Amino acid sequence: MQLDLDLIWMVLLALGVSLAATLVLTPVVRRLAITVGAGDVPKDSRRMHKKPIPTIGGLAIFIGFLVSVLLFTEIDTQMRGILMGSMILVVLGVIDDIMDLPAKLKFAVQFVAAGIAVGHGCVIQTLSNPNLFSQAPYLNLGWLSIPVTLLWIVALTNAVNFIDGLDGLA
Repeated sequence: MQLDLDLIWMVLLALGVSLAATLVLTPVVRRLAITVGAGDVPKDSRRMHKKPIPTIGGLAIFIGFLVSVLLFTEIDTQMRGILMGSMILVVLGVIDDIMDLPAKLKFAVQFVAAGIAVGHGCVIQTLSNPNLFSQAPYLNLGWLSIPVTLLWIVALTNAVNFIDGLDGLA
């Protein structure tokens, strides 16, 4: 297998641009978080921190990612759906960090964001077949691809949120 050096350099450049943008934006987003009151206040023994900390740091990471995508990626229909859906999730995460939104509202907005990505053609069409005795290595989902993709996007968003509190970043 021959490596495409131009592609490798382009990926490294995109990673560097994303990293640089994130590093520059992190202090700005931190000040913004303090200004708008997006912080986690230690109120019980589960918290590891002793003083309030800003919570919208994922915004700097997302903007760094977005800059790199816009500079180095072809924006086709699927990418447009991914970007629009992810922007909705980021805005939802920022607002939730400031206002503590109800779970049902967050869940509904997550499905809307997932629906935008799915509506732009981002669907899981096949899955690896877990049946070791089957001749078919993949399962074609057919019409189930839409609900499976919606559930997968919402589940992944919530899994990251539950694990690390990064719902907008997901």
